[in-house]
Amino acid sequence: MDACSPPVAKRAKPVEYDLDDLFGIKALLSDEYKQDIRLIKAHSCQLESKQQLQAVIQELAKKLPHFQHLKRVHDRNVLICPTADIEDTLEQHLKQHQISDHVLEALCRNVNVVEVPASSAKLRVQYDQMIKYWPCKFHPDKYAESLQNGSNFTTSQRLYHKRMAQLLRNLSRDLNKGQPVAICVDPRQPSIVAIAGSNESANTHKHCVMWLVDYVARSQQGGAWQSQLDFVEDEQNTTKTLSGLPQTYYDYLQGHEHCEDLQYGAELPRRTNNVEFQDDQLTSADNLSKYGPYLCTGYDIYLLREPCLMCAMALVHSRVKRIFFLEQSQNGALVTSFQLHAVKELNHHYEVFQFTT
Repeated sequence: MDACSPPVAKRAKPVEYDLDDLFGIKALLSDEYKQDIRLIKAHSCQLESKQQLQAVIQELAKKLPHFQHLKRVHDRNVLICPTADIEDTLEQHLKQHQISDHVLEALCRNVNVVEVPASSAKLRVQYDQMIKYWPCKFHPDKYAESLQNGSNFTTSQRLYHKRMAQLLRNLSRDLNKGQPVAICVDPRQPSIVAIAGSNESANTHKHCVMWLVDYVARSQQGGAWQSQLDFVEDEQNTTKTLSGLPQTYYDYLQGHEHCEDLQYGAELPRRTNNVEFQDDQLTSADNLSKYGPYLCTGYDIYLLREPCLMCAMALVHSRVKRIFFLEQSQNGALVTSFQLHAVKELNHHYEVFQFTT
């Protein structure tokens, strides 16, 4: 090389992010997992002998079946009924429920009013509080515990989720004028299925999430909305479809070295007959593997901002597996103003996680 020639420009190294410093991940559980235990007053009695115990417990179980979450007996102390149920006297209350005379006599001696937990424990931390008042029945839910303490993700899974969080910020800043962006991922690979931004249309009801759901439908040879964007065209004999990815977003990702190892595309649709999709969120990934893509079944959704009620409900109907979001919204329906994922009456429930900074 000529001594006067300028040095060859080296390719700039990608920006390195310490994702552990940038983001944490918190599961947004329903209030029943977070609230302190609530106490109620109950009438109890102390039996004079253990010989009375069997007859008393059998009759109470049939005629006053309260306190299913508690142990009915503590030493020789027996829980009878909630104090609030008694309108006049304990004896009259027991007679109204046709308690036999010999059990009635045992229950009306050595009577006390005690405070006991009003409902069952969801997590061990609640159980540890409850047993200070009365012995409780508790069946640990290992997965719920892992959500609460943050151990539900492996190290590699946690890193991928945080990369998606940073990608949301970058796409919003560089391509979407700071407006919300959404990413759909098939977590089995993991592979990016679709990306959408919210500034494509001035129509207020066409939010970012609604575009994303439509783009996922495109990857399954569907889609209902007319988009002004160009989408990636699939090559012949491909095993994955990139048709849910707008060309602009795809080119951006392909041009950044720190995205080189990411995978893109959705599994091609598989047409099957007599398929029954189950409602239980724990089976959604299994359904995805067994039957192929169906709406957003088994997919993860990453959002820059917490979805509104309309968008959150659209994700219910789309049968999403999990939602991750960065920023709360004034009309957000997952934590700010509502907890849609905690409504038991819905026929599908997804898990919700928020990135913390």
